[in-house]
Amino acid sequence: MSRRIFAWLLLVSAGALCLAGVPGGFAADEPDDIKLLAGTWKPKEANLGDNKIDPMVLEMATVVYAGDKYTVKIGDKEEQGSFTLDPKKTPKTMDIFPTSGDNNGKTLLAVYELTGDKLTICYSLTPTVRPDDFSPDSNTLLVVKFERIKE
Repeated sequence: MSRRIFAWLLLVSAGALCLAGVPGGFAADEPDDIKLLAGTWKPKEANLGDNKIDPMVLEMATVVYAGDKYTVKIGDKEEQGSFTLDPKKTPKTMDIFPTSGDNNGKTLLAVYELTGDKLTICYSLTPTVRPDDFSPDSNTLLVVKFERIKE
């Protein structure tokens, strides 16, 4: 057996042994989206179906994520609640459970994409339907693109 083949087999075997102790293979390398989401976010663009949300409304809004809790502020209105994420689904899913504000007691289904300091969420305004992607195909889908506020 040549040295090159032996070295390659050794590397493959060592890699397999390392992964054997990790449930799901590369699970240890998967990011913890709840931790990555933590912080304050500002909506930069939003569409409800074909309608763009007024930039003045977006300017008054912020979302703060802390653990599995969130707070949305739009002007002097505030909503709080909790959420769960499933980053293993494609697209990644978010279930939102408002505990105060206009949506108190509802469950909102959404999909999200988180890349560094950019976050896109497509919310369904129909309680039993989760969006398939990030296209605001109807007036029951709200797509919001956020940027993280550096503190």
